[in-house]
Amino acid sequence: MAVGNLEFIKSGSGTSVSDLSITDCFSSKYDVYQVVINTINLASIDLFFRFINSGGVVSSANYDDAVLLQRSYGAFGENKNTGATSLGSIGFSDYTDKGGATVIYIFNPTNSNSYTFALWQNAGASTIGTPVRKGIGVLKQTASMTGINFNASGNMSIRARVYGLRVDS
Repeated sequence: MAVGNLEFIKSGSGTSVSDLSITDCFSSKYDVYQVVINTINLASIDLFFRFINSGGVVSSANYDDAVLLQRSYGAFGENKNTGATSLGSIGFSDYTDKGGATVIYIFNPTNSNSYTFALWQNAGASTIGTPVRKGIGVLKQTASMTGINFNASGNMSIRARVYGLRVDS
């Protein structure tokens, strides 16, 4: 099996919002998706994500994740969560309007016989140095997911694009 190209599916953006949903972007056409957030403007808040199914945003306490925080200005740290209501942190800035970048890979979101897995990495902007995160997470629910929701504890500006990863044989 050889990996093919990324195929653009859908994008979404918001300004001064606390959450953003990109709906109907996952289908049985792909098993792997890439989500690229190339604009994140936050003010001293973290950004998280959840999945969407036919019932709406899945906010039940069925998310587990582990995040390695790699600080350019100090010791590395780990955040581990079980039974959480979202995955992350996938972005942070304590500057206003300085941006950030995140890449998320999502595996098997529409397979109702499997959990939905994700891994991500990002770079943020901070007054004391660059925080970089690498994370892995799972939604422990066997249902077909159709979209993704980004949420923060305050207002943000965000722009995200969803791609399907085509696999050539």
